[in-house]
Formats: sequence, structure tokens, C-alpha cells
Amino acid sequence: MIIVESRVLSIDPVTRLEGSTRVIIQVDERNRVREVFYQVLELRGFEAFCKGRAIEELPRITSAICGVCSWSHHIASGKAVDAVLGRKPPELAIELRRFAKYIQIIDSHLLHLCIMALPDFVLDYTSPELRNIVRLMKSEPKLVRTILRSRRAIVKIEEVLGGKPIHAAFMVPGGVARRLSREELEELDALTKDLRKYIYSITEFFNKKVVNSKRFQDLLSNEAYMLKTLYIGLVGRVGELEFYDGDLRIIDSRGREVAKFKACDYAKYIAERSSNISYSKFPYPKWLEQSEYSEECIFRTGPLARINVIEKLDAERANEEYRYMLEVLGSKPIHSTLAYHWARVIECLYCIEKMCTILSEDTVLIEGDVVDLYGQPEYEGVGVVEAPRGTLIHHYRTDEDLITTYVNIITPTTINNTAINTELRKVVTVLWRNGELNYETINRIEVSIRAYDPCNSCATHLLSPYRGLQVLVIDPYGRVLKVLPEM
Repeated sequence: MIIVESRVLSIDPVTRLEGSTRVIIQVDERNRVREVFYQVLELRGFEAFCKGRAIEELPRITSAICGVCSWSHHIASGKAVDAVLGRKPPELAIELRRFAKYIQIIDSHLLHLCIMALPDFVLDYTSPELRNIVRLMKSEPKLVRTILRSRRAIVKIEEVLGGKPIHAAFMVPGGVARRLSREELEELDALTKDLRKYIYSITEFFNKKVVNSKRFQDLLSNEAYMLKTLYIGLVGRVGELEFYDGDLRIIDSRGREVAKFKACDYAKYIAERSSNISYSKFPYPKWLEQSEYSEECIFRTGPLARINVIEKLDAERANEEYRYMLEVLGSKPIHSTLAYHWARVIECLYCIEKMCTILSEDTVLIEGDVVDLYGQPEYEGVGVVEAPRGTLIHHYRTDEDLITTYVNIITPTTINNTAINTELRKVVTVLWRNGELNYETINRIEVSIRAYDPCNSCATHLLSPYRGLQVLVIDPYGRVLKVLPEM
């Protein structure tokens, strides 16, 4: 729905995203773009109502922040609780956690890439009713069958690990809930090999129909869809791609390392500010002055950021795709936002290779303890993982009775919030034509947002499951003149 009133245009809601959002375009009296806002509509809540709960409850509670990212919150929270209680998970538990992290990356990436993003590149810029997974099913039936088969395998793998695919019963303080049986390992092995076949097929389709398409190439080279920002992500001991553990690394727009630090020191480098335009916060580099639209003062995280901050990719098939990407796009860092999609494909290949490697050494998953029951409480802890959309931070403090007194959760979409708003302003300014928004223009605006795959429930730590849509009437100076009723 497009609403035009008092020199304000609202794209409400933005389609093919997780959560409820809108784009507010504010124009001046000469019909020139004055401001563009990406607004997340839900209300924050989880940080508040986690206070007063026993610390061991938080992995279960925070996994409900989001259905798409539940495993990432579950694992990050579990790592923070480990630190609070001073427990060190056994190696077997860490391997199982890594395996769970890999399947969750694949789960989210394929869901977004195939259901949300592909219609932008393989279907015409028509009305939303004709640009979705249903239309994709008609134009690319073989691909959609592969997607559905991959979903079936992914869900089954997650059920084996956590009892259910969403909000799993998996993490416990100091480890995981249980070890796997020989029968479960055999089932996982068969499912993982099937999933690898599906991922290879989807990669082949992506390279042939998307990477080689003029539309995608034009978007990759379009300056409106580029930001020369800072990038942040976890790296392993020798600079390799890492999702579960490691140091946080920040590079600048020229690829130079700005900082590398332990996860527990994140607050020395990342600050947050609030804004009256969104329920989501806006993180920024602590050593720089706040500046909403100065690209060198903006963090970006997620698949593209991870590709930029790493030094190596230690998985053969993923490394081949990585080298192909660099051959097409040039040297790092890569600044084209549309390359986020390509990075997701690379990470799916990486994760499935790592899963196969872990299962090939199945004795690691059978022998040994899965939980450490002892430790000296520290009463404070930080857990960091790489969620599908980027760096996810959970920070907790407790009192002497291990009752939670402080919770700070910084999500990837929150980190990307300033970048999304900044890029939207560039894109809208370039596409603006006489104050008119047709379907093609709206989709080109939404393409910019969808590349980040924002999880808006995570960004606001959603309290209510649904909130009606509102329209704000704003004058050229940003003052709210009227709030139309919820629809």
C-alpha cells in the first residue's frame, strides 16, 4: 500500500522481510527528497522481562525472541550463561554446538535467498502479487522442488539435535542437553549428504541464473547500492571464517584492521544510541563521533562483512565459490550490498562441508562428557556468535543468587540499522522521479533492504506478536502532524 499525504510517502509494509517495517520518504516543498527513514514498528521487551529470572532460564527465554534466529539466540545466550557460571563446556559439547550453528546458518540463508530474494532476480518487476515464491514455483519448478526438499532435511536435522526445529531444548549451562546415539548419527549423516546435494544444485542455479544475469550485475555495480563502511565479524585463530567462537575483528573501508578483541571487551568498541524514528537502537564505533550518514562511521555485519574480515576460507567447495566471487567483483573489501546474497551462498557451502567433516569423525560426537557441572561463578558473562545476519551479542549480570540483574542484547540487524537507513537515502534519491512511486521503483527500494535480510523481531527483541500498521503525516521539517489510526 502506498500513502501520499502532506509531502510524505510511506511504503507500508515493506514486503518479503521478517517482521513489520515501513519506509517513510519525506520531501520538501520543491518535491526533493529531504529524508528517508526505515522504521521498525514493534516494541522492545526481552531485555526488560529477562531481569529477575534465574540465569539458567535465559537460553530458553531468549530463543523466543525470533523464530528464524532462535538457534543463534539460544547458543549465544548459552555461551553467556557459561561465562556467568564459570563453566567450560567439554569438547564434545562444543562440537555439537558448532554443528547446530552450521545447520542454523544454512536454514536461515536458504530461506531468505530462495523465498525472499530470488524473486528480485529471476522474476519481472511487476506487482507484488506476481513477484513471490508462488510465481517462482511456476517459472522455476525444479528449483522450488529442490528448495522444499532442502527445507525438509534441515528441519529434520534440527529436530534430531534439539527435539524441535524452533526454540530447541539443546543448550544447558556448561554444555548441551544430551549426546547423540549411533542411530541418530547415521540419520544425520544421510540427511546431511542429501542437503549437500541440494545446496550444490541451488548454487549452480544461482551462478547460472543470478550471477550471470544483467539485472544482478547492474545492481552489483550501481553506486546507490554501495556503502564504504566499517565491517565487523568473528574470525578464528588464523583469520578463518568462524561462527561459534573467536575474536571480533573490525576493518575499515580499505581493508585495514582497526581493532581485534575478545568478545567480552565489545563495550570498549561498540556504543549504542536511540532514535525517535525506530524502536531499534543504532550501534556505532565508540572511538568515533556519532554521525548518521557518514559511511566511515557505520558498522556493517553479516555474510558480506564476514567475507571481508576473514583471511581464509578453509573449505574446498566454498573456497572455489569465494575465489569466483573475488574474480568477478575484484579485491576485498567488497562494498556492493547486493553481494550479501552471494556471500550467503558461499556460507551455505562452507557450513555443509563443515557438517560433513564433523560427521566423518563420528567418534568425536559419541565419546566424552556433554556438560561441565562445576565452575566458579563470575556473576557476569558475554556470549557472542555469528548469527545468519551477523554478529550477535548477549551480555548478562546477576546478583549473588544468580538472579539476572542486567541484560544487553545487540543483534545483527541492530548493528546494520544505520547502514540500512543510509543506503535507503542514497537509493531513494537516485530513483526519485517527480514524487511518483510505481511498482518497479518500490521494488528497487525494497531490494536494498532485503539484501541485509533484516530480522526486525530480533532488532527490537519483539514483545507483542503483532502490531497494527500506522501512517505518520510529517511536515518537511520532520514534525509529526498527524498519526492515522492503526489498520
